Amino acid sequence: MLEWLHDLPSAAGAFIVCAVFVLPALVGSYLLQPYVARQFRGENDINTVLGFLLNTFALYFGVLLALLSIAVFENHNKAEDAVVREAAALIKLYRDLRGYPEENRVELIKILHDYTDEVIGRGWTYQERGEVNPREIDIMSDFHRRVGAYDPVGAGAGIRYAATLRALDEFVEARRLRISAGGSAIPRIMWFIVLVGAFMNVMVIWMFDLKPFSHAIIGGTLSLFVGLVIYMIAVLDRPFSGDNGVKPEPIAAIHKQTAMHR
Repeated sequence: MLEWLHDLPSAAGAFIVCAVFVLPALVGSYLLQPYVARQFRGENDINTVLGFLLNTFALYFGVLLALLSIAVFENHNKAEDAVVREAAALIKLYRDLRGYPEENRVELIKILHDYTDEVIGRGWTYQERGEVNPREIDIMSDFHRRVGAYDPVGAGAGIRYAATLRALDEFVEARRLRISAGGSAIPRIMWFIVLVGAFMNVMVIWMFDLKPFSHAIIGGTLSLFVGLVIYMIAVLDRPFSGDNGVKPEPIAAIHKQTAMHR
């Protein structure tokens, strides 16, 4: 819902989100609050009653933000783990291929290089959008076909081939987890509830019978904090997008370490 934040620098995105929450709170403290508070004047100890209301509301709203924060943080960690796991499976597969006869080894490692180069290059744009790169599918299909066509000669080659198939299974599973992690996101209905809750938080503060300046300080402070939390949730919602997204460094490091392109 707030995916456009991923295209902005972190400082600019945080400033915009906080301004969206803080400015209405400040403007309302001087323009709307006197009218809203007037409706409650005459009630006995209204500020105490509203204090209980605000505490109850803040509890539920705070729990919602906390759960969302934990959810996006876990998704972000899972995305990082998926990339590291794919890198580990990649180097394991590469080392198994190093024991193959030269005519098969050169061909298979060349395909593995093309795949890795595609993932850390143009393919990562697809990953950031949570989409599948069709070029990666074509490369992996070719790799599967050539591995399946390999005919090991001798017991040692057969054992090595079986280990390669197991490594390939691990690699495919890790790749699937990495692609799947790119599509994780908070449902729109939850974003709707969060934004409505943030607005209601300011409205409850407007009900207090206080001076406009006091309202501006209290409402502005709470709105600033809520804005920062919502910004954090938004930028971590898509684990591969933006400046704070997961990058392909583990896979790129393996690509450089093995020098499979040589």
